Amino acid sequence: MNYYHIYLSALFFASAVFLFSAIAVLAFSGRSPEKLEKLPRAVLPGVFIAAADLAWCIPHSEPIAPLWMVNWLIPIAVVALWLSYKFLDYIFSRALGGLMILSAHFFLYASFSFHAPLKPYFSVLCYIMGLTGIFFCGKPHLMRDLIRKIIGDSLWKYSIAGVLFIYFLLFLGIGISYVV
Repeated sequence: MNYYHIYLSALFFASAVFLFSAIAVLAFSGRSPEKLEKLPRAVLPGVFIAAADLAWCIPHSEPIAPLWMVNWLIPIAVVALWLSYKFLDYIFSRALGGLMILSAHFFLYASFSFHAPLKPYFSVLCYIMGLTGIFFCGKPHLMRDLIRKIIGDSLWKYSIAGVLFIYFLLFLGIGISYVV
């Protein structure tokens, strides 16, 4: 599988995630806020996303790591994952923010490499995704506050769902344009 196929698969996977997220945001109204407010602190899903983040970062760390340290990158990642499981608060929010930052960088880089249609709009949405990830990493309680706003105000709910649906349409459209 070459880089182009990875990019194409990631576009379709991301569009499916955005569609699922938009549907989930629209379904928030019937849920109890106490359960949903615990999502940013969810440990097990956060650990799985953090493991994906670390697995994504290891190959990118090899060129900049000293030669003696390259063999230690995987054990260091395992120890970092265990430490985050034991001691990190808001692990889901931070791990999701990290995934958003990594995804935004990947999509921006690949869109310039493969000349994505609607590249200016796609770039802006990728920058917004990366910036949101930075906020979730730096201030993880913002995800909890966003969930509260989505549950409490229908304007927030429909706005966030609409933005996620725009992401879905653009990512899906760019993916289909490469296939056709």
